[in-house]
Amino acid sequence: MVRDKWKDKVWYTILAPDMFDNVEVGETPADDPEKVIGRVLETTLGDVLDDITKHHIKVFFRIYDVEGTTAYSKFEGHRLMRDYVRSLVRRGTSRIDGVIDVVTKDGYKVRVAGLAFTTRRAKTSQQRAIRKEMFKVIEENAKECDFDEFIRRCLSISEEESIPEQIKEVGRKIYPIRQAEIRKTEVLEEPNGLPPYEAVGDRATPELASY
Repeated sequence: MVRDKWKDKVWYTILAPDMFDNVEVGETPADDPEKVIGRVLETTLGDVLDDITKHHIKVFFRIYDVEGTTAYSKFEGHRLMRDYVRSLVRRGTSRIDGVIDVVTKDGYKVRVAGLAFTTRRAKTSQQRAIRKEMFKVIEENAKECDFDEFIRRCLSISEEESIPEQIKEVGRKIYPIRQAEIRKTEVLEEPNGLPPYEAVGDRATPELASY
């Protein structure tokens, strides 16, 4: 007789991190709670916040603890959907990308990919100047914010001014900026100096996507 392995599995409810008020974001089955730890849930920020204007943002949560049938997760990173980014491209304009590693006030090392689009084609020197200001804005926010607030500003869900809006404002002083975004974030190290996956059992971290 073939044993039905699904009968031995329990469904665990996954909660979002504190920065998202621990709302339920999904479920995952397992026959052992230890097998749940380290799993990564991919969803959209729109589903997490119940906000249709945020469905173009993918977020990744890694489970780090289980109590009963409740699984607790950490923010692992985000990225904008490719279709959304493609929709922002216009002929005769410039796309300015930049990737920088920063450390938040409470010691999280985060890789951040900024993105800006000009209203018309900008000179190479202007693009470099805008990228420099983009990095400056991201670094300054990281230094003054703890991890949760920094991520909220990257995702434009903070009560404070969002980082994309700040980039847009400083960039306009160099050349007209049509739109700015934080295209992607990825947590590289937690305050203990270890990568997030080592902090939850030495499990391999899947690539969120190449920069």
